[in-house]
Amino acid sequence: MQTLQVDTLLSVYQLVTAMLALATLGGAWHLKSERALWLWAGAFGASALTQTVRALAFAVEAPRAWYAVGHLGGLISALLVMLGLRVFLGQRLRCRGPVAFTALVAVAALVLAAATGHLWASLSLTLLASALLTAPAMRAAQQAWRAQPGFPMLLMATALAVSAGVELARACVMLPWVVPDRALATQYNAWGLLATIGLVIAQGLAMLLLLQDRALRRIEQLIEVDVLTGLLNRRGFDERLRRLLQRGAEQPPVLALLDVDHFKRINDTHGHAVGDAVLSGIGERLRETLRPFDLAVRLGGEEFAVIWAQAEPGDEARLGERLREAVGTAAFPTAAGPLAVTVSVGVARARGANEAPEAVFSRADAALYDAKRAGRDRVQLAA
Repeated sequence: MQTLQVDTLLSVYQLVTAMLALATLGGAWHLKSERALWLWAGAFGASALTQTVRALAFAVEAPRAWYAVGHLGGLISALLVMLGLRVFLGQRLRCRGPVAFTALVAVAALVLAAATGHLWASLSLTLLASALLTAPAMRAAQQAWRAQPGFPMLLMATALAVSAGVELARACVMLPWVVPDRALATQYNAWGLLATIGLVIAQGLAMLLLLQDRALRRIEQLIEVDVLTGLLNRRGFDERLRRLLQRGAEQPPVLALLDVDHFKRINDTHGHAVGDAVLSGIGERLRETLRPFDLAVRLGGEEFAVIWAQAEPGDEARLGERLREAVGTAAFPTAAGPLAVTVSVGVARARGANEAPEAVFSRADAALYDAKRAGRDRVQLAA
């Protein structure tokens, strides 16, 4: 086995974490809304700072217990990475328990080092605690990846999972009754430290990619979401319908087109601000009516669309009536007072994955036209 120098690796670890701390701190300063970055900057900074204290203690030949301060960096870092991930994912922080646990372990580690004069006890304790703190962060990342698959979150989940495993392995090999040969244990720990350096870099890269992915999603949302109603716009609609048709061979999606009856009369009588209030209210009602995996779209003007990704055969009429009633049962609050509107609805079920989105839309549009011609405020099924 090739011999690795622990002190050299610790210096590399110190340099890497310091650079990552500066990079994330700069990002946090620039992106003040991303509070997770402050915690992640603190995670890297804690590792760099504690290694600096360890190096200074070694340089001035301080009591051996001072070297144990370097063990606290990974512990504090694991805590802050976990809390940062919770903030990034929009979860409740719930930091009292983890912070109290970290403080207790830190005090115990320093007391162990001072009382015994052996650093292996302090290192094993802090590594074990770090693995315990990393585990919930790993689970949160895995759940986030399952909910919204993507390489950045997969990289973060993988890096955290491997980190927890490496920390547990290092904690075990430093115990004398596991590896009695102290020189061999030191070499095992050195290889674990080398892996830790790579994993820290992977976590930093994952954080960068997560922020980039979120920024791209926000830009995509601005492009594909209608500002007035908060629903998808026509661009977002076309892409989603195409995807659903491609994977909906067993249960083809159902498309409904809605048109607000006599909407021009509202704009002409009360003004566009009142008309906008009605449209915004319709968007809210549609969101309340649909399931999380259904899609509501504002196509433009007073025209809306709804896509049911999973609808039972023969359910088209009931779903269309549900939309019509959701919009027409209660008036919308506006500056001109409560205004009630009705909608005409045309519904078409896709004929399979081979049917083009334009063809489905055309059939639903023809059904909508029939509903209007038949007197409005009704649901018409496509042929």
